[in-house]
Amino acid sequence: MTGPASQAAQELAARIVALPARTAESVRAAVEQALTDGTALRLSYADAQGRESDRLVEPAGLLTADGKWYLIAWCRTRRAGRGFRLDRITAATPTGEQAQAHDLAGLLLGSAAAGAVRPSALASLTARS
Repeated sequence: MTGPASQAAQELAARIVALPARTAESVRAAVEQALTDGTALRLSYADAQGRESDRLVEPAGLLTADGKWYLIAWCRTRRAGRGFRLDRITAATPTGEQAQAHDLAGLLLGSAAAGAVRPSALASLTARS
């Protein structure tokens, strides 16, 4: 990325901070790195009832709703698009495997998040020249 979009991204990044818990910090870092590198992740995930499962996923993007953050990914384990609440991911381990590219909007189709839109602050960064 170059030019005005690059400058806007740098300015936006400089204005975002987080005060994470230790586990959440390592999960968030692994998710961000996998999204950046286009690699698969092995997740340990606890559902709303606290049941743990292990998943192999191909990250497609992040969604925020009602103050929560979700990893939207193609789940190789379930062979379908899935959303994983970041605060329920108990471990995220990079696999080093290249992930298939998945369309975020396509993975959201048919879900409660199908109408999700990019925040206006990011619109200029994702616009095609």
